[in-house]
Amino acid sequence: MDRVGAEAREEIGMRTAFVFEGGGSVAATQVGMLRALSKAGIRPDLVVGSSAGAINAVCFALEPTLAQIERLEMLWYSVKRKNVFPVSAWSLAHALVGRGSGVSSQKALRRLLERELGETTFDGLALPAHVVATDLAGGDPVILSRGATVQALLASSALPGVFPAVDVGGRLLYDGGIAAATPVLQADALGADISYVLPSLGRCAPESVPHGAVPVALRALSQLLDHASVNAVAVAHHEVWMLPAPRLETVNPFDFRDTPALIEEGERLVRAWLDVHRDGGGRPGVAAITGTRS
Repeated sequence: MDRVGAEAREEIGMRTAFVFEGGGSVAATQVGMLRALSKAGIRPDLVVGSSAGAINAVCFALEPTLAQIERLEMLWYSVKRKNVFPVSAWSLAHALVGRGSGVSSQKALRRLLERELGETTFDGLALPAHVVATDLAGGDPVILSRGATVQALLASSALPGVFPAVDVGGRLLYDGGIAAATPVLQADALGADISYVLPSLGRCAPESVPHGAVPVALRALSQLLDHASVNAVAVAHHEVWMLPAPRLETVNPFDFRDTPALIEEGERLVRAWLDVHRDGGGRPGVAAITGTRS
């Protein structure tokens, strides 16, 4: 694909990572990206993911084939807000008066993950997978690579205020996107030589101005995480290729109605990106290396 080429990378022992960003419902776009990469013959030696991206990473690592990507697509098609973020008047009231650590239970998400992964452990995956969560006490990123995959994924996707923190080995953990929305530095630490970042943070078109408290808050959160991601990519010590992300009119990580369009757009964008960066086409431009989204 690039001037080194996939076969040459294998011969000289270069390790390729797929890095999956967090982003709630917008992570559906990564399914299309995976399909485009797989059809192009680009395969990782390891996967690293945060939050919803960690779910995609682990499900893909279970069986890194096109058939598994199709199953992952069907999983995303089946997800509705009530399957992931069920909110009852009781849980909301308890959270508001300080008697609960989240407005929603993870029981529905646990059932969804157990249906797909069962009692799978990290050792049972076909590819090495690493899930990033955030330590509740110190705010540092924590890499989970052993034990039950479902428990690790529940921790990595425990959005603060929405879900309670998850106990993993006596340590309370929550959403990995808080400490490492784009876990390229974790890929660094795990020995990656080249990372393909599959974005999903839902970059908004600059001309779209949100209105209302919730849309403005979501835009601010997206911008905060985006700046943190760009900084992480900029200081990574290995080669990082940032795949293009769809531009959205609005960003709502709790809305799953755009799943089919996001998957289709993710595949289209990455196929076009790959066409530009084939063997002999030169290395990716500055935008791909610095983390600037195109």
